[in-house]
Amino acid sequence: MNGIERRRSFLKCAAVLGLPGLTGCCLFGPREIIPYCPNSDAVSDLKAELTIDVHAHVFNGTDLPVKSFLELVMSRQVGVPGSVAAILGALLQTAAWSNAPKAREERAELEKIKRKLAMCGDRSGQLAISTMVQAMADRAFRNAVQELTNALNSSAALKSARWKAQDQALALDMTIQAEAAVADEIELVSKMPTYGEYWKYLAGAAQGQGLVAIARISARGAIAFVIQNFQYRYVSVHDYLGLYNVPGKRVIDLLMPMMVDYDWWLARGSPTASSLVEQVETMEQMAIVTGGRVHAFVPFDPLREVAFGLKLAPSGSLELVKDALDRGCIGVKLYPPMGFAALGNRRLQERSPGFWHQQWFDERLLLPDLGRRLDKALRSLYRHCVDNDIPIMAHTAQSNGPSSDFEGLAAAEYWACALKEFPGLRINFGHFGDTGFGGSGTGAYARAKEFAGLMQVQGAGCNAYADSGYFIEAVDHKESFKTALAQLMKETDGKGSASLANRFMYGTDWEMTITQGHIETYLANFEGVFESKQVARKFFGANAADFAGLRKGQPTRLRLQKFYDRHKIPAPDWMRKIDQPQSA
Repeated sequence: MNGIERRRSFLKCAAVLGLPGLTGCCLFGPREIIPYCPNSDAVSDLKAELTIDVHAHVFNGTDLPVKSFLELVMSRQVGVPGSVAAILGALLQTAAWSNAPKAREERAELEKIKRKLAMCGDRSGQLAISTMVQAMADRAFRNAVQELTNALNSSAALKSARWKAQDQALALDMTIQAEAAVADEIELVSKMPTYGEYWKYLAGAAQGQGLVAIARISARGAIAFVIQNFQYRYVSVHDYLGLYNVPGKRVIDLLMPMMVDYDWWLARGSPTASSLVEQVETMEQMAIVTGGRVHAFVPFDPLREVAFGLKLAPSGSLELVKDALDRGCIGVKLYPPMGFAALGNRRLQERSPGFWHQQWFDERLLLPDLGRRLDKALRSLYRHCVDNDIPIMAHTAQSNGPSSDFEGLAAAEYWACALKEFPGLRINFGHFGDTGFGGSGTGAYARAKEFAGLMQVQGAGCNAYADSGYFIEAVDHKESFKTALAQLMKETDGKGSASLANRFMYGTDWEMTITQGHIETYLANFEGVFESKQVARKFFGANAADFAGLRKGQPTRLRLQKFYDRHKIPAPDWMRKIDQPQSA
């Protein structure tokens, strides 16, 4: 595996965690963070075509078991990136992740912002808000740097690795070079006074090939992961809007961040510093202060539901879902690569009784009928979603799980079973089975084709869709990606409303994609992928409106309208654009 392949392997692993800026990233200068008024020209353009991002992330380190993810998922990657992840995971065992902005703390800050947004039209008021949010970003950055510095100072191995790395005899020692790179990066970052200066550094960070260069790149990304996971979620939203909004051309009308729940798969049920209930409440405030521009998807974990049934968990996952849907969440997020199939877990266990017998798995849940219990929990979710027309987004790339066997559970065959039993389920196949079907390999294209085959005009897959989350091929290999996508669309042309042109949606997998360093072209490159303006219009917005049920009279739309009425939020741009007639 060459350096580029190792790097891509690491980046794909980081998707769930949102690692920013591994390499030079010209888009991140020390810009001022300005809270956007919902009708500000910077974010609102009613003349621009509808644009919805159905796949993004804005969480931080208090929302997920970071150390477990580093050790069980990131460290599985091959080569230098895996070594760096393992080193950092061990290094941060005692880090005070609780110093990252917890959900309840951010909720309090969002309440202050909500009050200050009343002064949006006043110049001095806008300056006061800007100063407040910039202070939030810098405070979180300093906390992250302090934890990294403390960890470095307590590690004799890392401090000694720097002089060992200069020994010619150890020049090809992967572990030594990775340790030295981590130590150097922490020391370098510790000298940066502000969040803005940090991003300025990332903007000019060098790239390269060879073991030392790969080690530096991987360390930079891993450290950036830590810093990002000490940051406020609201700051991440600002970074996103500042990157992709182009007033007068195209702005993001609706952003759908995906929340996650790994507690029972990776941490034996140990709760995160920000509880899921608190995370939902924070995302509710995010929807309010952005005027309906940001609406999250709440996670459902069938293993949590099993634990709740055994009285091992204080609350269930379905209970969380029902509450979140009344608090502004649009739909539900599923993450099969953690260790469950969309359906068919009972049969899986019958074929392989020891499938879940892993050293990190909670022994209390290693039941002879665990597969049946997982299926029961998932059926309860699907029934609720079908009955209430609630959309689901699922990670369908075979990646980012704690084992290869678990990652394989994201496959299309399991979703075929779920759709057969629950026809009409609203489902978005996140990542479309694989993120690189425009590359040289044929496997990714074949997986995407399998998921496209589940899309039907009527019956089981009548509400099945897919998104372009982390389709870096559209940036790195635009022409080959364009050719592959055109071929797949041509193969589905005869399916009418179930053709890919009517089911493929725009998604970025934000906080992952910015690691590429040239991701400012992501949206623009997709604009150049489609020859037909009508197909492009569907891809960027209309298909998402259909998937999520955002049109007049649909249950999701009615639910969100009640949310807006309750919080006195005027009709957001996405709603007004969906309702206005579309020009040819």
